[in-house]
Amino acid sequence: MALAAHAVKDAAAAPRAPAGAYFSGVLVSQLANNALHLAQPLLLLELSGSFGVAAFFSAFDTAVHMGGTFLGGWPADRLGARKLLVISTLGRGLSQALIPAALVLGKLTLPFAMAAYTLDALVRGLTDTAAHTVPLELGRGRRADYDRLNSGYELAFDLGGTAGPLMLGALLAAGKTLAVQLAIPAGFVLAALVFIAIPEAPAAERSRERKRAGSWEGLKLVLADPRLRLACAGLCLLNLYPLRKLMASFFAKAILQSPAAAGWVGAAFGLGGAAGAVAYALRSGGGAGWVAAGAVGSLALAAGWLPASLSVMIAAALLFSLANVGARLALTRRLQEATPLESAGGVTAVARFGSNGVSVGLKTLVGAAFAVGAGPKAAFGLIAGGLVLLAAAQLGLCFFLKKES
Repeated sequence: MALAAHAVKDAAAAPRAPAGAYFSGVLVSQLANNALHLAQPLLLLELSGSFGVAAFFSAFDTAVHMGGTFLGGWPADRLGARKLLVISTLGRGLSQALIPAALVLGKLTLPFAMAAYTLDALVRGLTDTAAHTVPLELGRGRRADYDRLNSGYELAFDLGGTAGPLMLGALLAAGKTLAVQLAIPAGFVLAALVFIAIPEAPAAERSRERKRAGSWEGLKLVLADPRLRLACAGLCLLNLYPLRKLMASFFAKAILQSPAAAGWVGAAFGLGGAAGAVAYALRSGGGAGWVAAGAVGSLALAAGWLPASLSVMIAAALLFSLANVGARLALTRRLQEATPLESAGGVTAVARFGSNGVSVGLKTLVGAAFAVGAGPKAAFGLIAGGLVLLAAAQLGLCFFLKKES
């Protein structure tokens, strides 16, 4: 007890973790990333002429990303999350530069675009694990720092999620397709340069000497600890945010017949997420209340497309993102508090792997719904049914969270 009290006292007295470069790099990278989230399905639609192809590739893309997150556990633990974040973000810039290069040369085909996006998806998995491990390395067990770093990350993430689609919509409305494809890799390269300024944490230094690290070790820890298992399961059930690019792009194209409207719906997802990060920072916690709100948000997203109205879909996207982000932040802190610092990368990789697995399933559902050929309204109806089932599971999770508390 005396040792625990002493550790808490030391954590409280420690200076706040420096995070300016982390937040700034996330903002810049998400400007590029969220423009990519909408530009990718639109480009694949143009090259293939098929909603089903675009949706199935998005599921495949996420599956590759999911594999990358699992592979990222070992380098995040052994090299440190900061170094992995810099290297992988730069790799994303280089992989995305292949698209405008092929466009300029007149060599851009559907197989080439898919190959470039697949390479980016693999590297994006490494970036995902690294970006979510940095708060563990900088916060080092301090609850207040975890909340500040997590909510700050999410705020920067969603501000980028707002500005990126708006930038995309403006450029597409002006007919500047090449400018979109050039801005995306440039944003990733700039973000990598900003991430260099993140201080290297002592935990990252110590990790070089560890013989046991990485995702397999993290998986063993998650399976053995009920706190980690519950937090991981909750994060999986709530990882619906990757649907925003398909929902925005397909709703704009198939329901409104206005591709430029994808930018406005995508921006609403980002703005709602930013509001959720601020709301959580003002009223943080790991309770079931945030998860229940996340379930309500899922139901709003399931119904938002029904009136075939841009304004209604924007309102649904705002509500969904606000509630979903708050719920994920609450569960993320629970996960971090139960994670040993020496296995930060491995546990984070396992959590991200599971969360992205849910996204693969959801995107496969989207692809199947559109591939059936019953029309866009029937497809959106099937997607809504899947979201309702997930909302029910999220409400069920609240019971276990209350029991654990």
